[in-house]
Amino acid sequence: MSSKAPAPRDSPSGSARPSGFQAQIKGATIGDLVQMECLAGSRRVVRVTSGSNIGFLYFRGGAIVHAVARTLSGEAAALDMLSWNEGSFEPAEREWPAKDTIACNWQTLLIRAAQLRDERMAPSLLALRPGAAGRQVGESIEIEATPILVAGHVLRSEDFEVVLRLDPGGGIMENQGATQDFADIVAYACRLTELVGNQLGVERFRAMECIFKSGRCFVVLERNGEVIALRPRPSTEVSVLRELLGI
Repeated sequence: MSSKAPAPRDSPSGSARPSGFQAQIKGATIGDLVQMECLAGSRRVVRVTSGSNIGFLYFRGGAIVHAVARTLSGEAAALDMLSWNEGSFEPAEREWPAKDTIACNWQTLLIRAAQLRDERMAPSLLALRPGAAGRQVGESIEIEATPILVAGHVLRSEDFEVVLRLDPGGGIMENQGATQDFADIVAYACRLTELVGNQLGVERFRAMECIFKSGRCFVVLERNGEVIALRPRPSTEVSVLRELLGI
């Protein structure tokens, strides 16, 4: 997915060209677009194009407030666009709706989109709890579970002894079972791995698996700079986790 500056036809007749930089972002996804626009708190309409499909996302005050795509509108349209794998997005001039059609926050929307994607592509860890054999993938979401979004996948926090999320500066954003020492070690390991990668001239790591005598830990570096550390329970299917994280 790539982004580009608006074409002249999107500007009102006779209006001046908008100031600022024009750019293309290769490899960006619709999820990246949602995070960037919502974190920026912009008021903008973005046209999303994927093949013959065209949709529009409406951003205001750090939220997605409206969406239209094909014959869909509201949350259904936003989830549809979040499932598109390739194409482009660009700012567009569109009339704003009379009222907002999306009430949930953008984080919830991304989690729902990831759940739908995992249902279509492959069973996720949500289906791996003991006794879940024989259930349909769609049914696994109905069990009592706390979902966490990791590298675009929805996982069950109950499948892990430790779930730790750090902000880009190393501050703790989310903590389930981790000590401050563990958080410090994770932050140090990420920094050390980054330094080694720079010396070797390779791109920064996305995920790694650390194995200890008493167990193992998975560390994931998100695109926004957040770090997530996961220590799976002995009953968790780590081979599936490796596949999801690309390790």
